[in-house]
Amino acid sequence: MEIKQKTQMEEETVRHIQKVAFVYLSVQSTSYVLTDDLGYAALRRPQLGLQYMCAVLEKKGIQTNIYDQSVHNFSFNWLAEQLKDYDMVGFSCSDAQEGKVKEYCTKLKEKSNIITVIGGPSTFWSTNFLDHHCDMVIHGEAEITISEIVDYYEGKLKLVDLKGVSYKHNGETIKAPPQPLVQNLDDLPFPDRSKVDITAYHDYFLFGMRKPYITMTASRGCIYRCSYCSSPTLWNLKDRRRSVDNVIAEIDEVVPKYGIKYIAFQDDIFGITPDWIQDFCAKLIAKPYKVRWMCIIHPLTLKGDDIVKTLTLMRKAGCDTLSFGLQSADAEVLKNIARYPSEPENLKKVLHEANKLKFVTGVAFIFGLPGDTYETMKKTKEFALTSEATLVNFFTLTILRGSPMEKQFKSEAEACSIPQEELLQLTQQASKEFYTNPKVLARITTRIIRNNPSWPFKVSATCLPSILGRIGFAHKKKTRQGVGRVEETAFAETT
Repeated sequence: MEIKQKTQMEEETVRHIQKVAFVYLSVQSTSYVLTDDLGYAALRRPQLGLQYMCAVLEKKGIQTNIYDQSVHNFSFNWLAEQLKDYDMVGFSCSDAQEGKVKEYCTKLKEKSNIITVIGGPSTFWSTNFLDHHCDMVIHGEAEITISEIVDYYEGKLKLVDLKGVSYKHNGETIKAPPQPLVQNLDDLPFPDRSKVDITAYHDYFLFGMRKPYITMTASRGCIYRCSYCSSPTLWNLKDRRRSVDNVIAEIDEVVPKYGIKYIAFQDDIFGITPDWIQDFCAKLIAKPYKVRWMCIIHPLTLKGDDIVKTLTLMRKAGCDTLSFGLQSADAEVLKNIARYPSEPENLKKVLHEANKLKFVTGVAFIFGLPGDTYETMKKTKEFALTSEATLVNFFTLTILRGSPMEKQFKSEAEACSIPQEELLQLTQQASKEFYTNPKVLARITTRIIRNNPSWPFKVSATCLPSILGRIGFAHKKKTRQGVGRVEETAFAETT
């Protein structure tokens, strides 16, 4: 069947949208379980953004579903068969999925007249999906936009009324004005988690993780200007925070409905202010149920007396894991990436108190930052060894699309004079030194026993090669996905 030359946007056909499917494709081939990257065995994270999309459209009376290839190893032909009865399909796309998403879009157009929409990290700046038989590309937050796209196809909105999208019209690529950010996150419906098998997801890089496990966000955006991160560009340096009561209400829903035992908060920074965190913890403590959770915190979020007060409340409220992104322990390097020289010293205080409260703590570092030398990276490595962190992750710099650093350097090699291959070796060496340190091993063992004694037994033999690779026992570059942060492990945050 010859692919139609006109897209749905050019045909201007009014259609009644009854069913919409959302698809998340695995980063690797569909036979990933047989490859040497076994990360999927240890980490299968729910697609929270797609669950929000489903919730928005279900409120409009549209039937939705999610097909997650990272959990269910389906082929293209199987997916195409499932989509026969759908009017529209939306693909979530990161940089690592771009080629695969384009391929699937093209093949779908060979088989049907389904409307194809692509959103996600890769589409924040790119419109080239339109040359691969995609009808519309969503740029930025998608909840309002996906609803308006449906309204357009049903004849309720004009093409010129759309915002936050790109499309082809009369052979020309049109990029509409940006969609305003959702001002009050409390107005959004809770993610529709009924579209997936919650028990299929897990994160065994979290020692305290118990199933059923979900992800959640209490905020969007970030107020910091880290030059290696895309967040300043994406969110205009704004931090939009849900009310404590709204977040608690979502937890109130998922605990009895799904029996949730663990929540991984995916905020860029959980709780910009100690007051919000303390209020949240106090209200969670008052609940009759017990749920464990983890979050990402900036090294400067907690200071002075707030360190002990807030950490104590968090521990009592069920938080067992804290993730930090420090990136470097050198003051000049931190200045070069728009970070604060005071961060290492303050983080040491936070880690010390967290260690006394038996938290699992993780800290992420980046080698190859502007100004990095052998001495600065040695200083960072020594900080890791003396910091009392439970876990650390050393990465080589990846310049993300949309980050301020992208305007400064053409490549990672230009940002740091040390050869990339040597930087990779230095990260591996630093990881090995950390994870073979007797004090570190004792700390890890203690945290596992305290937080989840059955964890070693739940991590199957198929997970172990991936875990060993992540902590430096496999000479393999760790890759970045998504926007603004590393997505491969809970301790790879770059805030």
